[in-house]
Amino acid sequence: MSLKVQVQEVNSHLLIRAEGQYSLAGLSGLLDTVQAESDERSHQAVILDVSRIAGTIPLLDMFVLGEYCATVWKQSFRIALISPEMGIYRFFENVAKNRGVQIAVVSNQDAAMEWLALP
Repeated sequence: MSLKVQVQEVNSHLLIRAEGQYSLAGLSGLLDTVQAESDERSHQAVILDVSRIAGTIPLLDMFVLGEYCATVWKQSFRIALISPEMGIYRFFENVAKNRGVQIAVVSNQDAAMEWLALP
């Protein structure tokens, strides 16, 4: 089952919201969608809201996804990921950051906007 994705273009960034049941294939596809939408709309800053993705995400999947995003996301690309489940996504953040991705896992949209505004 794939995730339902909404893309909204805001002045300085893209806001991408995903919802549905977790699957590794679905989240991998979402990472591809984020890059494609960023390229298509010429935005280097993205807020990705995954707070409505349901299900348990295995730790190994977070590792795989962290490595995968480093292969599809450009290093000039900045992304703030909104997640209520901070612990598991923090692991994803660490894996991705260790591979050069500019990412921050945050708990709400205000924190995401603040992080994207940093130099």
